Amino acid sequence: MPALSIYKYDKSNPNYVDDWTAISDIGDSFYGKVLTLEDYLEVENRYVQTIEKILQLFNVDSLEVRELEKAFSFHSQKKENRLNQKQGHLFQQLDNGLLLTREAISELVRFNLRETVWCRLYSPNLQVHFGYDYYMYVQSMDEEKLEQCKQIIREMNLYYQEFLISPHQMEEEDITPHTYTWGDGQTNPPGDYHHDLRISKDNPQNRTYTEWSNFDEIENGLDWEEYQAMEQKYLQLVLDFLEFFQVNELVINGISLHKIQEIGVPEHYFSPKEIVLFQQLQEYDENVEDWTVEGLIVQKKDFSTLFRLMFKGIFTNWITNGSTTIQFDSSYRLYLSFYGHKKEIQDLVEKHGLYWQERQPPYKEVVGFR
Repeated sequence: MPALSIYKYDKSNPNYVDDWTAISDIGDSFYGKVLTLEDYLEVENRYVQTIEKILQLFNVDSLEVRELEKAFSFHSQKKENRLNQKQGHLFQQLDNGLLLTREAISELVRFNLRETVWCRLYSPNLQVHFGYDYYMYVQSMDEEKLEQCKQIIREMNLYYQEFLISPHQMEEEDITPHTYTWGDGQTNPPGDYHHDLRISKDNPQNRTYTEWSNFDEIENGLDWEEYQAMEQKYLQLVLDFLEFFQVNELVINGISLHKIQEIGVPEHYFSPKEIVLFQQLQEYDENVEDWTVEGLIVQKKDFSTLFRLMFKGIFTNWITNGSTTIQFDSSYRLYLSFYGHKKEIQDLVEKHGLYWQERQPPYKEVVGFR
């Protein structure tokens, strides 16, 4: 599908590679001048206005969120002055399948440019994607309107490059699997298939007003005992889930870790067992030559410690074992994917005082949720 990349760099200037590329560059010097917040926002506003004009051109009033990734919590983003309290409400609401109005689309463009989230914005007639180094992409089969986009981009003092296919294009075979919502599963057809449950400590109908959504809030209003009690609920659910499917060891291929210092929480909130296992994971990650051959085996006795690290945002892998998958996101939500036994697992979730939603429609294979 044809696409245009949109960027701020004048590539006729060979020094353009030395320009700033992210909000984190504020305070650094470029071309002999310090990048200020005002300078940054002036450019960001031009990107946002470009998308607003393109939406008008295509007569598109809404776009759907696809393949959403949140690396850190709202608290973390607010602490770094990337989001304000009002933007936090939208940040908490963001979800795959969420249909955004034009006003919300403008905000989500800012979120992507500020690297607080990554996602695709989708409609059948227009897609918006985001890349590294402050690149943005618009994609459409309507080549006539795409041609008119060039004038909009020029008017906003930005630049473009034509692509036959966007580097971030959503493959056709992915469009259906990633078109889903979360609900009570009533519209799902009968029969055996993979069930995907999203589990939350908060009522999913009222997530905008969740009191906390990440371990990194522990020294900013989140009570330690309250956190421990909730972590224990999640932990016992996962242990019961693995016991139900008779999983006695986990094989982890490749490690995705955040260092304890990176999440901004003092080390004394981690138990000695958690620190030891973290060091083992880090050592494996640094020394393994081929993780596809040498998977890290975690025995049942270490399950509790491993998942506590997951819930604290240190260990961020998806854990797959045969027909089951366990994932965790930065909004303190757990994802369980499994084959059959839907009612039994839903009962387990409710037994531990947590909320579940079911993926609608179901997919025939395990799906990665972010």
